Amino acid sequence: MKISPLAGHIGAVVTDIDLTSATRDDIATIKTAITEYLMLAFPDQGHMTDEQQVAFTLNFGGPYFHPIARAMGATEFKTGRIIDDINHPPYQDKWHTDVSWDPEPPTFGSLRMIELPERGGDTAFSSTYAAYDALSEPMKRSLDGLTAWHSMGDELAFRSKAGDEVVDKTLKLVPGATQPVIGTHPVTGKKFINVNSEFTSHINELSKTESRAILDFLIAHCANPNFGVRWLWTVGDVVLWDERPTHHFAVADYYPQRREVIRVNVR
Repeated sequence: MKISPLAGHIGAVVTDIDLTSATRDDIATIKTAITEYLMLAFPDQGHMTDEQQVAFTLNFGGPYFHPIARAMGATEFKTGRIIDDINHPPYQDKWHTDVSWDPEPPTFGSLRMIELPERGGDTAFSSTYAAYDALSEPMKRSLDGLTAWHSMGDELAFRSKAGDEVVDKTLKLVPGATQPVIGTHPVTGKKFINVNSEFTSHINELSKTESRAILDFLIAHCANPNFGVRWLWTVGDVVLWDERPTHHFAVADYYPQRREVIRVNVR
């Protein structure tokens, strides 16, 4: 396979590989690459089935059941479909890390593009390693040891997709989680900024005003294009990324046209 870096801090394109028949050595190479580049794009995987996407993504962790799936009693680990159209407005057009409001959130995610609008619908990714490294030393020291509360956020998107009854049940099961403001990756040992605009409510140790000021700064800082990459999708592309030291943003400039992706998260 050929691995071609995309941007200065994050992203690479992997070609000359069929993910449905990847060997043990191929997976080892991909694991090394994802550690370095955080986000990998695999074009020309249009023949991949839902079951094959699940099997591929399970190379990077165990089955992860979204809290909503848990609340609905799901027992079969399978793909999820994200369909955005006139009847299902897009809701992932904010910088976020998937399900950071779960005490044990997913560690890797994969997306497979099924249907694209005429134009638009890119996904942007940002390295929160790079964002952390760019902070001043006094700022790093001031953030060390702080924790933040992560919740489902405004809940509107979840309620529009899953319904009030399911969301209410989910909130009883998983009301939210406290996470460190600065995370440490368990594999690389590197530090990263661990708050996001969609799910981080407040910093526990600060006053409301202080918390809002620090969170607004960190969220805007992580969105700096110098730390990121933007993937222009083609139908059949598969993207794999490390959830922990990254943010992503599903650009919704195509709405109300239709866009459909297949998602798998593992932990």
